Amino acid sequence: MCIRDSWMAGPGEPLPAADPRALVPVSRRRPGGASATGNRLSAYLLGLPVTAADPRERLRAVRTAMDRNKAAGPLKGAGAVAVLADQLPPLAHRFGAPLAANAARMLFDVLVTSVPLPRSALSLGGCPLTALYPMAPLARGQSLAVALSTYGGRVHVGLVADGKALPDLDRLAAAVEEEFAELGAVITGTDRSPVS
Repeated sequence: MCIRDSWMAGPGEPLPAADPRALVPVSRRRPGGASATGNRLSAYLLGLPVTAADPRERLRAVRTAMDRNKAAGPLKGAGAVAVLADQLPPLAHRFGAPLAANAARMLFDVLVTSVPLPRSALSLGGCPLTALYPMAPLARGQSLAVALSTYGGRVHVGLVADGKALPDLDRLAAAVEEEFAELGAVITGTDRSPVS
């Protein structure tokens, strides 16, 4: 069972004709580099192979596409989208923002981002933080944003959705949990399903 079966297509519903496309933001800051003001961002466009039935095939497709994007770099290659907000004058922001919002709907279906956290244990008021759910911004006209963080040896997923467009977010959350369990079984070798 995967997201494709348990959430994207309900009982008796057909699967989507095409896989959704994700916008995956990436930082262009170099580790240890000079700290400049403003964002230095780009992003990759990535097809999410949710219509592939085999979890190995889904994982392989995402890995191959991201390896190709990373090899080309965040400003080049078929999957790269330069996010130039820090390089445009304020007047361009004022007139360009409505156009960019409309273009977002055509470029990608979902935002998927990783939110980095410190490796050390965090606490609030002396109480240790045991779980967290990162939040990603929802672009105008978009229905879903997914943020992931690793903390305390676990992956934490935050889902932000337009309630009118996705009234069944609880089903998606359950499907994401099932997908992680399925992928975990594949990675650890405890998956007993036949290899196709």
